[in-house]
Amino acid sequence: MVEDDFDSAELLSILIEQAGHECRVALNASEARVILADFTPDVALIDIGLPGETGYQLVQSLKPELGDCRLVAITAYVGSAMAKRSLEAGFEAHLTKPVSLELLRGVLDHCAAGAEDVKLEQAN
Repeated sequence: MVEDDFDSAELLSILIEQAGHECRVALNASEARVILADFTPDVALIDIGLPGETGYQLVQSLKPELGDCRLVAITAYVGSAMAKRSLEAGFEAHLTKPVSLELLRGVLDHCAAGAEDVKLEQAN
């Protein structure tokens, strides 16, 4: 997970681990690259509004080396235009903060099970 808000990152990582998934946390794009040097996730939750390099830029630069990793935007940016931009950038889903635990678990389980189509926009 790449999330620049420490408290949000900590809470989400606890919820992800309680749901039975391994979680590594990066607070920015540089930290994400360090983690990816020795860890390849099945699913990557990436905030769009990161400091410096945006989540869009991060996904586009890393997508070739991530292989089968499923990419999920998790962001405060709402609306169909933002969701469309996320999908165009290479994300498979666009989740709006705050994300419900039920939706987060559903997306993680869906991705971990290898389901083909994850594309969705969370309705608020």
